[in-house]
Amino acid sequence: MPDRPSVTSYDDAPHPDEVRERPLALRVLRRLRGPIVLVPLLAALLVAAGVGAGKLFEEVPERATPDREVTCWDGVVRPTGACPEPAGRAGLKWVFPALRPTEQGCTQVRRPNRPLELRCTTSFDQRPVTLTYAVLASTESGHAFLTKRWGEPTEDADGDRLVWSPEEPVEGDDGDPAQWTTTVGYAEHPFAVTVTSTDRDVRDEALDELVRFRDAADVRYVS
Repeated sequence: MPDRPSVTSYDDAPHPDEVRERPLALRVLRRLRGPIVLVPLLAALLVAAGVGAGKLFEEVPERATPDREVTCWDGVVRPTGACPEPAGRAGLKWVFPALRPTEQGCTQVRRPNRPLELRCTTSFDQRPVTLTYAVLASTESGHAFLTKRWGEPTEDADGDRLVWSPEEPVEGDDGDPAQWTTTVGYAEHPFAVTVTSTDRDVRDEALDELVRFRDAADVRYVS
């Protein structure tokens, strides 16, 4: 009996087009697999680079520079910001180096708005002169009081001190002769000195010759 040809089902037989398509699809996927993996990786790298660059250019916070240590007016070594304002008689003598309380006949004048005031009676060019050294309650309140009494101040040549100098002599109390007066106070520190005399020229010369001012930068400490 002759062999009968085998019957192949249409559904089971591979179609020529199908056989060709499978390798093509695999090849495409294989080619795309690299870019598919690289794109997220590149994106992650770009984000990381951006974050790193941002941190690189961030402003570095400034470190506080500690105050250098100096010798304060009272002889104690402290950081510059810790030196206090001069105080008491020793403080006045520090601020006004020519002050000699025992030699100039100084007496303390007590006022409610002055922690310390020394009034010294001396002479210049054989004429009596009064030098009044004062520690003000505060720089601001002292300046306000002097401005209210004598008018707006002017600055000295260095700009570190203020000068109140009335254009007319001030009438004395109880029939005392009129006095020419000038007050000089530190612009940034609560200290002032007043020079008075019956003679205007003597007042000015006494201020120049008898009063010494410590440099404003050295009032709290030796710079």
